Amino acid sequence: MEISTDENSAITLLYVEDDVQAQQLVIEIVQLKFPCISLLLSSNGQDGLDIYTRFRPAIVVTDVRMPIIDGIQMAKKIKELNKDAQIIVLTATDEANYLLEAIDIGINNYVLKPINMDKFIAAIERCLDKISLNKQLKQKEEFIRRMAYFDYLTGLPNRQLFSELLNKSLAYAQRHNRLLAVCYLDLNGFKNINDTLGHSVGDQVLKEVAKRLTLCCSREEDTVARWGGDEFIILLPDINGPQEAASVAHKINESLVHPVCMDNHELMISISIGISLYPNNGKDEDTLIRNADMAMYCDKNKDRN
Repeated sequence: MEISTDENSAITLLYVEDDVQAQQLVIEIVQLKFPCISLLLSSNGQDGLDIYTRFRPAIVVTDVRMPIIDGIQMAKKIKELNKDAQIIVLTATDEANYLLEAIDIGINNYVLKPINMDKFIAAIERCLDKISLNKQLKQKEEFIRRMAYFDYLTGLPNRQLFSELLNKSLAYAQRHNRLLAVCYLDLNGFKNINDTLGHSVGDQVLKEVAKRLTLCCSREEDTVARWGGDEFIILLPDINGPQEAASVAHKINESLVHPVCMDNHELMISISIGISLYPNNGKDEDTLIRNADMAMYCDKNKDRN
């Protein structure tokens, strides 16, 4: 096996071929026409499958007649690993049965041997176009997912995602007789910041508060979400007792002792926090959030912080 060491290579191509002359021709074509492609080479189907499993190249080019396992069987196993794998089959004119089998497993790129350079280049270009299209679709799907589940300003989970995570945590807590806490948070005097310094400063404050809240919730399973406006909500699943939730609340208050510096202003931020516990303060999403919200307003109307 040979691996190109071109550090600028963005696409990797695995070429499986036991014919040295054919292999050399393909290598020359790829290096001449597609300098962005990095090559992996193999001389039998089993080795080719092992290389694919390890490196997951974007494109596979294979002859059909290969030692150990033939190119079609290798391609079939690759398709089982990755249905979007881009595979080009090299086949002779008397190997129509192989071609039909390749089409049957979803391979639409094939080039007859002896290899025609223009057709082979066109086949690689089709693969590159499909890879580019798949990447764009995945980016679009990721953008839509983030819009649906994450707050655009802070990058925190939004109500929808928080709701789903809370319900999953409630199901776990019920099955395993565990506790969880919901913390409802509201910034004190945030309206004054927007009114006096403008919404752009207010947005920066919200971002900074989101960062500090996230740092205070250090466990991987904890979730900090933006509920809306200057309100945040925190899920603390699988806790051992109320003291754990109280400890997080104290950390949050301590984290906001330090002023937020924005546009030559040092802004002192404080927050009111209400906590509800499962199962003592509710056994469903709505009840837990409502009781945490009520507790937060009790704090705000009493002495805050």
